[in-house]
Order: sequence, then structure tokens, then C-alpha cells
Amino acid sequence: MGNQKKIIGEAIRGYNREEIIIGTKVGLEFENGINNSGLSRKRLYAQLRGSLERLNTEYIDIYQIHRWDYSTDIEETLSTLSQFVKEGKVRYIGATSIYAFQIQRLWDLAIYKGYEKLVYYSPRYNLAYREEERETIPLCRELNIAIAPYSPLARGFLTGKYKRNQTPNTVRYLTDKYLPTGYFRPEDFDVVENLEEIAKQKGVKPVVLALAWLFNKPYITTVLLGATKPEHLDDAVQALEIKLTEEEMKLLEKPYKPHELMGPTKSPLAP
Repeated sequence: MGNQKKIIGEAIRGYNREEIIIGTKVGLEFENGINNSGLSRKRLYAQLRGSLERLNTEYIDIYQIHRWDYSTDIEETLSTLSQFVKEGKVRYIGATSIYAFQIQRLWDLAIYKGYEKLVYYSPRYNLAYREEERETIPLCRELNIAIAPYSPLARGFLTGKYKRNQTPNTVRYLTDKYLPTGYFRPEDFDVVENLEEIAKQKGVKPVVLALAWLFNKPYITTVLLGATKPEHLDDAVQALEIKLTEEEMKLLEKPYKPHELMGPTKSPLAP
């Protein structure tokens, strides 16, 4: 991750920084050591300092906590993030992969203690995994928190490259433990096969239609998309131009069956 930030820092040299939005996450563990994970004040300061240096920038536009740190008082985390905003090192704060009640807790602390409010949330959300529609998305809409889904193509499952009753041998399937455990139910293949059929009728690739489904949701602010080839960006641009009717949206969603929850880390206090 550090090298990726250095590459981005070099890539944006010479551009008007005010025209670029940079978001990064904190909380991930990249090195062994007692202070190399979590959301303590010490960890937050160390991570922000490193991110600013590697990105070659004076501030981060959206600084996101990644998952909930059950070993640190969340007020310590939120007060530190708020201090970053006061210092001009961070513009806005966000979160990814936490529960709805945790979003509400952050919001309540901000209201009653005067801390910075959460303005951005990034959930796992795609045609094959829609569990965030239960509570998290409605809550974010009520609080006017921007919603920016990650994994919009379900780790590649919605591209159509994986077929029912076939054992995949792609590098992604063999190295990504969350792909085979998260999306290979018979019900998931119902979703992707339905997507392929509708995409064929519309004359577009399944990946384009899967992205278009998200872009046509009025509550989606943006989508976090990884691209390893230039044509992946072309697919995303094409998806932005597709307008789906209410009937088409319902047809795409019809085969979906609920999943076990994926994403947020379970509380050690939970039964």
C-alpha cells in the first residue's frame, strides 16, 4: 500500500491539487507490531504522517477508518480525526466496513461532543451482495452521508468469467479467499446469469450493466472501482451513460437471495 501511495504522489505532481480528491484508509495492519494496527491516537498520527509523505500532499480529502477498533475507545478515534480536520491535514472523515449502529454512534458523538461528522461511507455493495440495503444504506440516506460502494463487481464474479458447475483456475480465484466463500452459491449464479441475459439484450457487457445498476441508484454518490487495464475505465465510462428504467432495475434485482453478512468485524462482545 505504501508503494501505491508513492506512485499516486508522483502521478499528481504538476496538477492542480484542488482539482484532485484523494481518499485513503487507516486501521489496516501492514506490519507486525503492537502499534501497527487499530485506531488509537498514536496509530492515527503515525499513519497520517506516513500517508501525507508518500502521497506528497499537505492534506487528505477523505480520511476513512477501516473497520471498527474494539480495543480503542471510539471517542479517542473521533476526537483525533476531528483534530486532523482542525489542523488542515484532513478535509472530511469517512468509514468503511462498519455496522449501522456504529455509524449512528459516531454520529451521536459528533452531535453531542462537537466532533466532526461522518460524511462518507463505503460499503460492500453490488448485484450479488445487497445486505447493506437492510440498515446501513437507509441510515446513511437519512443522515445525508455519501455512499461509495467498494467491490462493485463482486471481486470479479459479476464479469461473467465464472460459470456454474465449473472449477475456476484464475489467479484471483486461487489467491482471494473471499471470492469462493462469498459468491459461489447457486443463488449467486442465478444473479450473474440473469445479468448476462439482460446485458445481451441491451448489447453491452455484463460488467458495464453491473456498474450501471449502481450508477442508476439515486443514493449512490460514486463507486470505487479498481482498473488493471485501460478498457476497464472505458467500461466504467460507458456504464455512466446507461439509463435504466425502473422495470429494468427490478429485473436485474429479481433473482437475489439474502446472504450471510460479510464485511464488518464481529464485536468480541457479541453473543
